[in-house]
Amino acid sequence: MPDHRFRVGDRVRVLEANPSGNPRTPVHLRGKTGTIVELCGTMENPLDHRDVYPPLCKVEFAIREVFGTDSPDKLFADIHEEWLSYADGEPREA
Repeated sequence: MPDHRFRVGDRVRVLEANPSGNPRTPVHLRGKTGTIVELCGTMENPLDHRDVYPPLCKVEFAIREVFGTDSPDKLFADIHEEWLSYADGEPREA
């Protein structure tokens, strides 16, 4: 498994725009905050044409964070680490 920058339990924010241009992060999750629930390693994608495979994380979002409703439900998305930053600007203490 590759080295992940994040750990399970880290609060993260999805970037609004990505400098590398990867278009696969859903628009409705950009700028939203969630929690890393699984480190998924990397997945080679021949359609990417970059030969760069950033680690993938499963991120949990509250529906109210994403869509602004009072729903207690959760939404999960697999997001490449290049699209994520720490929600508070820095990693949590070990």
